[in-house]
Amino acid sequence: MGDRWFSDDELREMSRPTMERAIEAIDAGDLERAKALCEAMKWESQFMHDLLVDGVAGLISFVKDKLGDEGVEEAWSDSLERSWRKPVEKISESDRKLIAEALAATWRAHSTSGVGPRPGAFEISEDDEKLTFTMNPCGSGQRLWRNHRYGPEGFGVTDEAHDWSYGREGFPLYCTHCAFMNETLPIRWIGYPVYPSDPPEDFDRDPCTWYWYKDPADIPDRHWARYGLDRDAAG
Repeated sequence: MGDRWFSDDELREMSRPTMERAIEAIDAGDLERAKALCEAMKWESQFMHDLLVDGVAGLISFVKDKLGDEGVEEAWSDSLERSWRKPVEKISESDRKLIAEALAATWRAHSTSGVGPRPGAFEISEDDEKLTFTMNPCGSGQRLWRNHRYGPEGFGVTDEAHDWSYGREGFPLYCTHCAFMNETLPIRWIGYPVYPSDPPEDFDRDPCTWYWYKDPADIPDRHWARYGLDRDAAG
């Protein structure tokens, strides 16, 4: 038999949540260990986040290669109907201030704690009618672009312009899910976009922008019109 690599105690420690271990170190007054564990957790989260984003981008690129742009539309519509409809309906019934805080938490998670190649970053501003989330870069789709993950050996783009590619051909396939997830499907389900958004004009330079309106009635008509929809007939 070969030598053991780890003791039973070491194996138990390896299987415990990192945050639990960090809190335990704080309680014990070992702040240096707590800080080291918090730093380690950033990289754990970044690895898993980027692996999943890459997997989604690769899967939708495969769909496009096999079924064309029309297959992309069908795939997003079907998968998001299964995974996202109930959360959208719950969001529509929830306190909108609480959802703003949850959306900020989502973007903190997407920004991978500022680690990894070209990490995501965002700012939030507020005016009388809305909060504006300005991502530069967005921690998932825009990072794929800036990390040169598109191209012959990477992920795909649309062949043609569609309303769900914001009227642009050659649009990054991963980012097309935002049109379905944020606007077109929520319009069908609840009558208005859940997170009205604007993609970057230039993915290498410009921000991706999401809006959270304090009152959905204030969402501009353009978030319906870009899909050829009438807000008064939606829902």
